[in-house]
Amino acid sequence: MLRKIVLLVFILIGLLVVAVVAAAFLIDPDDYRDELAERASAQLGREVKLEGPMELRYFPWLALDIRDVTVGNPPGFEQAPPLAGIERATASVRILPLLRGEIEVGAVTIERAGVHLVTGRGGASNLDGLFAPADSAPDSGDPTDLSQIQTGAVRFDNVVLSLIDLAAGTRTELRLDRVSLDPFAAGRDVPLSLSGRLVEGGETVVTLELDGTVRVAADLGEVALSDFSLDYELPAAGAEGEASGSLVLNPMAEPLRIELSSFANRIELDGLTADLSADQAITATLGEVVRANLPSARLSLNGQALMLDGEATIGERIGGRLAVTGERLDLTRLVPEGAQETSESGSGAEEGPGDDFSALEMFDLAFSLELDELVLAEGARLTEVSARSRLTGGELTLDPLTARLFGGQFRGSAGVDFTRQPPEVVLSPSLSGIRVAELAALFTGQSPVDGEGEFTMDVRFSGFSPEQMLASLDGSGNFAIAEGVLQGVDLQALIDQELTSDNLGNIARSFGGETRFRTLDGGMRIEDGVVELPNLTLSAAGYGATGQGRIDLGANRVDYALALDLGEELTQRLPSALRRSTGGRIPLSISGELTRPTVRVDLASLAEGVIREELGRRLLEALEGDDDEGPESQDAEAGQDQAGQQEGEAAREADEPDERERRREAGRSLLRSLLEKDEKDDATEEEPEAAETQEDTEEAESDPPPEEAA
Repeated sequence: MLRKIVLLVFILIGLLVVAVVAAAFLIDPDDYRDELAERASAQLGREVKLEGPMELRYFPWLALDIRDVTVGNPPGFEQAPPLAGIERATASVRILPLLRGEIEVGAVTIERAGVHLVTGRGGASNLDGLFAPADSAPDSGDPTDLSQIQTGAVRFDNVVLSLIDLAAGTRTELRLDRVSLDPFAAGRDVPLSLSGRLVEGGETVVTLELDGTVRVAADLGEVALSDFSLDYELPAAGAEGEASGSLVLNPMAEPLRIELSSFANRIELDGLTADLSADQAITATLGEVVRANLPSARLSLNGQALMLDGEATIGERIGGRLAVTGERLDLTRLVPEGAQETSESGSGAEEGPGDDFSALEMFDLAFSLELDELVLAEGARLTEVSARSRLTGGELTLDPLTARLFGGQFRGSAGVDFTRQPPEVVLSPSLSGIRVAELAALFTGQSPVDGEGEFTMDVRFSGFSPEQMLASLDGSGNFAIAEGVLQGVDLQALIDQELTSDNLGNIARSFGGETRFRTLDGGMRIEDGVVELPNLTLSAAGYGATGQGRIDLGANRVDYALALDLGEELTQRLPSALRRSTGGRIPLSISGELTRPTVRVDLASLAEGVIREELGRRLLEALEGDDDEGPESQDAEAGQDQAGQQEGEAAREADEPDERERRREAGRSLLRSLLEKDEKDDATEEEPEAAETQEDTEEAESDPPPEEAA
């Protein structure tokens, strides 16, 4: 397609020069309008019309001015715009050389022209069959031979190249506001400059300014653009950039092939500066999708150097398969300053232009990643990173990912969704040997726990600042920490100083310090920066604790409800009444500031436990006492009426074991219902009635039948 476009332009210029020479001898060019149009039609295989006036000037150059030239379409494209249209074209030759039989062409200018490449609904193109077969135009010569075309300066003003798809209803335009080419000859280096823009759907996508040196082979086998410099802007994304290098292309190849050497490109977008360069030649093929090989290219993101090796594609998106290696990649340095200022002003602040990561949605990259260091967020520093990664639609995914993190090992996945505002980070790791205080410091400046831990987590948060991360932290997981420290409370001091007293109600103060433990494990749920710990288990020297807790990292507060389980040795140190009533299990409430909470004995829970214990003990004693008295009373009755009740007494003695077992089971049932009473708060009104009914029933069963009593 490009070859045909280039040929079309050069043939039109050549015919224009021929027309000038003919006009010099024929004097009145309008008399030969039809002959010129016929020759052009035969050359192109399309109907050429010269519909405007043709003017001839003689000084200082012999110049021909032609207006309203059109090149038609093949059959089937009647509703499409013509293949080419030129509103005005001029060409000139010097008079004196012409009188000697020599042709010295001067300037060639084409103004307000358009070339429309149309694809029909059936897939056919108006370029099909553009050049007539050689036998239909025997005098036309080789259309690819440019050796006979030499001109002075060539200038195009307001030229439009349109790509129109009738089936899809799309139109893409390359608008060349200005193209300036120094005197041209095939095989010669000619300075070139142009300015233009790419327009889609009426919106400008790219504006560009290009300067360089072009060389065109006579057979169009090679077109070279040397030492070019390109400045461009992407208005929709607010980006601008510059590129330089040299390229060589072969318009005759299918698909079109380009070799790009000494290439360097820089683009700046909302505080992100990306530099891409390559010492070795980059090769590319131009089809519906541009494919490029990148051998040992260098990519710098805000000064962070990465090495690339792979293949890239440029179509609707920029894609590729790359191997990326480097020393350090800090994602927080890619966040625009405007986004950070917005986050610091609060979540309700309006989003500014710095929040826009839409340019990343152009990428669809699959790559392997080998980095010495990767910073996902402030404080989240991974080292020895190895990952399979993908950036697509503005989402960066690293899965699987292995790395060193917080002194331990990270295995799992990570992701950053740049389509959200602020960006959302998702971590799904299995962590081993992690320093817990450093993990907690990722979200808050201080940690309530330290030690070496194992974690299985699914965590997400938004933004890259600690404030954003903490306010949006959500997730769940399990943990197990060994040989660690619980900060803010010294449980050993509580045991040594307070639990030797019977007056536990006076315990309500901060003990400060720390509690060293052997193991601490449980599950956790995280929502909006609040960590729920539903099943804590702590084991320390001589004692342990179970319960649940809550850590509000944003408010810097903790709230634990723990049952302190004293070991046998510590339990023996308790006052006898306390030891007898609690059995060495002390309920505690720990709440307040993260690093110095207040510790209280949960008297309500303690009293409830004591009451249960005492009630159960007395009930069992009563039941056992009843069992002891039953046989004695029955023996007394038997002694009083031994002679008359021999058979009945024998029957009752046979039934006594079953009767005692029924009484014990009734007592156990009653005790269980009392002990489980606090777990049935929604049935507090019904349970007493049920208990009374059951008790009446048991009493009725335990009393002897009237006949036996008699």
